[in-house]
Amino acid sequence: MRGLIDWQLLADLQTPPGLSQPAMWDAFAERYDGYGRLQAAHTQAQVEAMDLRPDETLLDVGAGAGRLGVPASRRVRRVTALDTSRRMLDALARNAREAGVSNIDAVQLPWEDVEPGVNLAPHDVVVASRSPAMRDVDKLHALARRAVYVMLYSGPSLKQFHDRLVEGIEPLPSAERRRFALPGHALVFNQALALGFEARVDYLEDGFRKRYRDEDEAVADFGWLHLPAGSEARFRRNLRPFLHPDDEGLLLQLRTRTAIVWWHKQTPCVDPL
Repeated sequence: MRGLIDWQLLADLQTPPGLSQPAMWDAFAERYDGYGRLQAAHTQAQVEAMDLRPDETLLDVGAGAGRLGVPASRRVRRVTALDTSRRMLDALARNAREAGVSNIDAVQLPWEDVEPGVNLAPHDVVVASRSPAMRDVDKLHALARRAVYVMLYSGPSLKQFHDRLVEGIEPLPSAERRRFALPGHALVFNQALALGFEARVDYLEDGFRKRYRDEDEAVADFGWLHLPAGSEARFRRNLRPFLHPDDEGLLLQLRTRTAIVWWHKQTPCVDPL
């Protein structure tokens, strides 16, 4: 039977309050960019998993520092990078310059204020990667002419990695905040099906990975965390479980997976009931 579960209500209940506040993302922008650099190889696989075409446009919702949008810009005519944080978009502009790409348009606009076709035009492809926008599957669909991709962790997340690195150095979120989580990919998948979209799910290997000569180089490479004075010894202890010695030195590695929920607009779901 249809309608027994309100998937949209579940998504709303699992979305942390205030997740779209610009100040929160401004404060985390440099760190978000730093973690993104540790995911570069896996990010490229995510770009390649999307059906991107050179004559089309891509809307990256919750683009952040351009982890996905910058490499994707090489595969499409133009990218619109949407984010609520000015500092995130400033980091994206810097990363685009460093990558030598100039076909990205940055738009600072809270997702809640987006009106498809009014203040934001539809694009051929829409992607929302680890973005609060994933709770609004119908709005993502309205912004796409051809395809929608929603990417979520299916395993340890950036936040979990970060919390372990700063454990004992910075206060962790309160128990009230920790009980909230971004909607999982099964929830997004069911939201899409309930709306009549023929959604599919793919899984990709993901993680944080970089090679260093020794522990000192690894610790120095995390300077963008800007940890307080006197915390280095504790940070070293927190980092060591992720450093694996081999013949070339130390390999920083945290393995996880990304789930990609996607659908094409021209293939609506047919309800068997």
